[in-house]
Amino acid sequence: MTQSTETTINKNLPLADIIEKAGTIPEYRAVFYEKFLKNDIYVLVKKGYNENNEATSFNANAPIITFENQQIPVFTDAKHIYDQGVIQDEMSYMKVNGRSFLELAMGHHIIINPFSKVYKELVPNEIADMLNGSIFNVVKDNVAHIHMEVLIGKPETEPQALLADLKTTFTSIPTISSAYLGWMFNERIDQKPHYIFAVECETKNAAEFKEIADVISNLCKPHLKKQEYIDIIRLEKNGNFSDYFYNQDQPFYTK
Repeated sequence: MTQSTETTINKNLPLADIIEKAGTIPEYRAVFYEKFLKNDIYVLVKKGYNENNEATSFNANAPIITFENQQIPVFTDAKHIYDQGVIQDEMSYMKVNGRSFLELAMGHHIIINPFSKVYKELVPNEIADMLNGSIFNVVKDNVAHIHMEVLIGKPETEPQALLADLKTTFTSIPTISSAYLGWMFNERIDQKPHYIFAVECETKNAAEFKEIADVISNLCKPHLKKQEYIDIIRLEKNGNFSDYFYNQDQPFYTK
């Protein structure tokens, strides 16, 4: 494996923007977790419980609205409740500190900004690691740089069935030019190495790439073991890990 370069990050971005960046820039993940725990977030409650949406103290017995699959929707800002016009009616909601809410929601799946073009799911193990601090293996400081010691290379075993599924699907997505498979490990965050897919595509639009990433993620789920996960990044010249994929690897798919 080879080592990546440092990435400069902006901790002052709104949490919704950090979620978007964390999907393609691994260095933003620590920022997301840290900021979510410190920030206030918004949860939906049954109509009339907090009729005026006042910033009242959160009540653990509040009638929180969940989706049919029992995921709990939360929002980084009240305005994101109405993203893309999915919800037309005025909703009742409450504001609560992110850490305080996670302590109450342990064991549940949470989805952040579910109606936005870029959203984030939190699974129970991930929430537990956020609360006990084990998700952070970095020394926090007050500067806007985190030096991430990331190792990346070629996996010892390639998931042939998964790659075959991806190749078939990619032929129907004309914006994808090529795709690479790597094996990545960050000793400060990861417990073990995991696959990373680097996708070179013609679109520069974050929302469009998010749709491509969702397709890849859904195709990968049946092939992953419990607690396994993947990274998906947009591959660009001078971007994250571009030196490795362009100079030391070969794509498993080309248009």
